[in-house]
Amino acid sequence: MCLCVLFSSSCRFGSLSSFRPGLGLGGLNPFQSGDHVQFTRASAAIALEQHRLTPPTIIAGNRVFNLVDCRAIALSNNLDVQVARLEEITKKSIEHSNRTKLLPHLVCSGELSERDNTLYSYSDPMGFEGQAPEPGGGTGVNNWATSHERGTWRYSWEGRWSPTDAALAFYVTRSSVNDTIKAHYQKVRVAQKLIGIVDSSYFRLLSLQECLPIAEEMVSVCTRASKNTERLLEKRLKPIEDYHRAKQRLIKARGILDSVRNEMEKERNNLASALALGPGFGKECGIRVEGRLHAPSFKGDICQMELEAVVSRPEAYQAGLNHLNSVNDLRRTIVKYFPKLTGFWRWTHDKDKYIWNKEWKDVGMYIYLDVLDWIVNRDESRAADAMVAKTHREVGAVALGITSQVRIAALKYYETLDKLRNAEDSLKSSEKILQITREKLSRDAVGELAVDDAKANLLQDRIEKIRGLGEANAALAELNAAMGANYNESLPHSK
Repeated sequence: MCLCVLFSSSCRFGSLSSFRPGLGLGGLNPFQSGDHVQFTRASAAIALEQHRLTPPTIIAGNRVFNLVDCRAIALSNNLDVQVARLEEITKKSIEHSNRTKLLPHLVCSGELSERDNTLYSYSDPMGFEGQAPEPGGGTGVNNWATSHERGTWRYSWEGRWSPTDAALAFYVTRSSVNDTIKAHYQKVRVAQKLIGIVDSSYFRLLSLQECLPIAEEMVSVCTRASKNTERLLEKRLKPIEDYHRAKQRLIKARGILDSVRNEMEKERNNLASALALGPGFGKECGIRVEGRLHAPSFKGDICQMELEAVVSRPEAYQAGLNHLNSVNDLRRTIVKYFPKLTGFWRWTHDKDKYIWNKEWKDVGMYIYLDVLDWIVNRDESRAADAMVAKTHREVGAVALGITSQVRIAALKYYETLDKLRNAEDSLKSSEKILQITREKLSRDAVGELAVDDAKANLLQDRIEKIRGLGEANAALAELNAAMGANYNESLPHSK
C-alpha cells in the first residue's frame, strides 16, 4: 500500500482515507484488532495528517513565528520531546515499584483440600505412651478414632521478609533511581538538540527570506544589463566578450535566485519538522519567520568551551550513571552468593470439626542455598565485573566525544565569522564603486550599463552578507547545542 501526497499552489493535500482506521483496511479498526501491520500503517498516516499535512494555521493558529514562538511550539509539540517525557514518567513508576520490594510481604491464603484417604489417630493412655495400638492386646487402646475431615477449609495470614531479597531489591532500586535520572537527562538532551535545530533553521530561513527580494531584483538588473549589452553589441559599441560576460552574470543571478528559493523551502521543512507542523508549500502559504538579524558577538576560548560542554552536556552524566548501575549489578551478584534467609510469622485457622484447637501461630525462619544458582552466578558476576570496567572507560570516551563535537562546532562558527567579515568588506567596496560609477560616468547607454553592472555586484554582495549573517547565527546555535548551553532543566526532586 502506498501513500501519495500531492502538493499544489493552493496548499491542498492528497487524501489519507485509505489509511484511516476502519477505512480501506477491510472494515477493521487496527486499534482494536491487534494487527500490527494495520496498526502501524494507520498510526503513521494519522501522524502525517496531524503533523505534516495540516496547515500550521490550524495547529498553531499562526503562520508567521518569531524565535520565542518557535522554541515554545517545538518544546510543547515535538514528538521526540513527548516520547522523552513519557520515558521519564515510565522510569519513575518503575523506581517506585522497585522501592516497594524492600517492604515485608503480607500474604493471605485459603486452602480447600480433599484427601483420598481417611486419617486416624489414637491417644496414649498413661503408662503406655509410644506403644502402637493392638486391638485385644491389653494396652487399653482398642479403638481407632478419626481425627480429620477428608475435606476442609484452612485460612492463613502470613508475613515474611528476607534480608537477602531486600539487599537485592536495594541495589535494583538504586539502579532504578539512576535510570530515572538518566531519562531526565535524555529529555534535556533531546530538548538541547531540538532547540539547536530550531534556532539554526530559524536564522537561515530568516536570512533567506531577506535575500529573496534582493535576488529577484538582481535578476531584474542583470536581465536589463544583458539586453542593453546586446543592443550595444548590435551597434558595435560593445565587444562580444562583454555580451558573453553579461549573459554569464544573468545565468549566475538566476542560479542564486533558484538556490535561495530551494534553500528556503529546505529550511522551512526543517523548521516545520522540529515544530511538528505542516511546512506548507510556496511563498504564499508556507511557514514564515520574523525578526532581525544581528552579527553574533560571542567569542571564547575553545578549550573553555570544551570544559563547559563536559559540565553541561547530559551524556557525561548518563555515562556516569551507567557506571554506577554496573557497580550495583556487581554488588547484587555478590549478595547472590550468600544463602537465602527468610523470616516469617503465620496465623492459621482450620475449620476441621475434629480439631480441638482450630487456630495456631507459627514464627520461624528458613534458609536454603541452590547450588545450581550459585554456579550460574559465578559467570554472571564475572560479566558484571567486566561491565564495571567497560562503563568506567565509557565515561572518558563520552567526554572525549563531547569535546571533539564542540571543537568542530566552534571552528565552524569562527569560519562563518571570517566569511561574514569578508562579505562585509566586499559589500563596502561594492557600495563605494557604485557611488563612484554614478557620480563620474555619463547618463548614456554605456554609463547606465556600467551602473547596472556595479549595482548587480552590490546586490550579490548584499546577498552574501545576509546569508553570512544567517549562517553565522545558525553556526552559533549549533555551537550552543553542542555545548549544552541553550537549554537546561533542574532534576526533579527524588525522595
